[in-house]
Amino acid sequence: MNITGWINWLQQTCADIETNHLDFIIDQCGIDFSVIPALREFSSRLQWQSLYQGLPEDALPEEAPVLVRMTLSDPQQMQWLSELVLKTQDTAPLMAICSPWAFSALAEWLTDCVDATHEGREGLFRYFDARIFPFLFSDILTPEQQVQLQRPALFWSWLDHDGNPALLMGNGAQPAKEEKCSKIAFSDNQFERLMCICDVKLLLRHRDVPAEWFASLEERFSACYTAMVTATEKRIMLDKAREDWVIDSLRERQHIES
Repeated sequence: MNITGWINWLQQTCADIETNHLDFIIDQCGIDFSVIPALREFSSRLQWQSLYQGLPEDALPEEAPVLVRMTLSDPQQMQWLSELVLKTQDTAPLMAICSPWAFSALAEWLTDCVDATHEGREGLFRYFDARIFPFLFSDILTPEQQVQLQRPALFWSWLDHDGNPALLMGNGAQPAKEEKCSKIAFSDNQFERLMCICDVKLLLRHRDVPAEWFASLEERFSACYTAMVTATEKRIMLDKAREDWVIDSLRERQHIES
């Protein structure tokens, strides 16, 4: 994993477009410590806000996703960021968003994206999980829903499963007066696909899916997801039967390719 290379690339990319700040979403649910005390102690004041602000879940601030605006020319902030990426990459990779929007407008928009619905029921949309994010645009969200995440961003970036920088371009034009984020409403099919990603994460945590079957860890995750979606379509729903079917499918795929 080339953390320094990623951060240097982010700094240079922002410099090329004459932007001296970059925003990061820190998913505190995936780490065993809260970053809030550190954010409060910076000698150079940081702008940050919980993306659960105004939602019932904001009652537990130490578990909330936090949006932080980093000054790229500040050595103290960059050193802290490098250390944070190293600590979080395995369980809760950071998401970077380059946006020209005022911090308050960006935080409000991204909080509205969190506040989604499924079949009329309120829920949290954890789009900021880097392991979920690419599948939102390749397989899950409709074009209209994708726009909600692309709207405030010049680009999104994260480190993939192999530690390689990933990039998704956005829109980033200044928001129109009174422009509001449209609430994302998930269909049953979309919700099932989101759950397939959760199932893949659990599968890879406690079952053996040999990395040597694949060209990269990113390919392994994607192949597991595709197989898990197929298992759902076949209505194989019990956990063990589902995982066994996915592994057998991947083993057969490996046998055919070799």
